[in-house]
Amino acid sequence: MKLNILLPTDFSENAQIAADYAFSMFDSSQIKVVLVHAVVSPRSTPGMMINLTELMIEDAERDLANEKIRLEEKFGNTGSIEFHAKLGYLQDVVPMFVKAHQIDLIVMGTLGENNLASKILGSNTEHIVRKGFAPLLAVPSDAMADESLRILIATAKDEIPMGENLEHMFSFLRNQESSRLGVLHVLTSDNERAQKALQMGAMQIRVDTEQAETPEEGISQYLDKNEVDMLVVCHRHNTRLDYLFSRSTTKKLTGSIRVPMIIMPGQGVVSEV
Repeated sequence: MKLNILLPTDFSENAQIAADYAFSMFDSSQIKVVLVHAVVSPRSTPGMMINLTELMIEDAERDLANEKIRLEEKFGNTGSIEFHAKLGYLQDVVPMFVKAHQIDLIVMGTLGENNLASKILGSNTEHIVRKGFAPLLAVPSDAMADESLRILIATAKDEIPMGENLEHMFSFLRNQESSRLGVLHVLTSDNERAQKALQMGAMQIRVDTEQAETPEEGISQYLDKNEVDMLVVCHRHNTRLDYLFSRSTTKKLTGSIRVPMIIMPGQGVVSEV
């Protein structure tokens, strides 16, 4: 069994950084990667549009082939990489590939601005997060995967929902033994209490706490004081994660969050931020 990764790309530097991060983070011999580029037809007359679209698809396929070669040369035996240029908008193309290839993780680059919302903003990335097609790893432009990762799972509950999904994903880490998992429980009231440890599969994971008015402020405060390489939160429709996309909430964030984020979809809530 391999970890199936979808890598949407627009051939930008940010997209390449995201691809490199994925290959550095996971055991490349144990992943199957699908590179995809969405080709949007230009607005033109019908006859001309057909010709332009065909040329755009040909160009995209050439660039995808070059990206495949780049990854293979940089990371050696990378297991399985395939690529597709697909006509349509990315938000429509992604669910098709998620279903067809049983994708475990989508990896996308972001603008890299220093606030939490910007890690998952951008018209394409935001839409994919909101729809929750599959877990999404949002990689900022300055991210580099360390030999050992310090991964923080932010939670507002006394459990780790979707723990099986996370455990499965983390089993493909390049350096499992040296990577460390931690849990952050943000306390938003004086009466709130947290467990000392939470179970995820066979692992007991230590829980740290942070007192704050809101979960997003608590996460930001914690990352100001501790070294963390990756943050895990969970998106559920109609929860407070949606508010991260508003200006009023973005202004509350201090710019201290500069790490890649895994956004888990689903009914459970890892972090209601």
